[in-house]
Amino acid sequence: MSIFNEKKDAAAPSQSSPISSIIGQDMVLTGDLTFKSKIQVDGTINGNLNGDTLVLSATGKIVGDIEAKSITCYGKVDGNIKVGFLFLKKSGVINGRVETSDLSVESGGILNGEIKSSQQTADLKVVKGSANNAPPAVPESQKA
Repeated sequence: MSIFNEKKDAAAPSQSSPISSIIGQDMVLTGDLTFKSKIQVDGTINGNLNGDTLVLSATGKIVGDIEAKSITCYGKVDGNIKVGFLFLKKSGVINGRVETSDLSVESGGILNGEIKSSQQTADLKVVKGSANNAPPAVPESQKA
């Protein structure tokens, strides 16, 4: 199988799922926001967000903490983020602490703050061998 035919990780959120709500570029929302499904923020939110999938466009700005399953960030975040999957694009800026189990940063993306890797036991996969595809260690009692 070639690398072009590899299956995507089943745990990763679909980037092609439809957007259910859009906060327009000329909108300023003040207050906390809880959402399900996928939203796109083109304007400004001053408050905390909690939900499933967030797309922050290049014109979007969030001042507050975010907790979500997936975030794709083209815009600016001033606050702490707790997320399963974080995709920081080249125009994106994050100022704050980030806790994630999967982080992707494009060249040019800016992340100012602490990064904490959190492994979620439900999402972990057991892989034969250890890191860097090295073969498993042979116990001393089995060495010839």
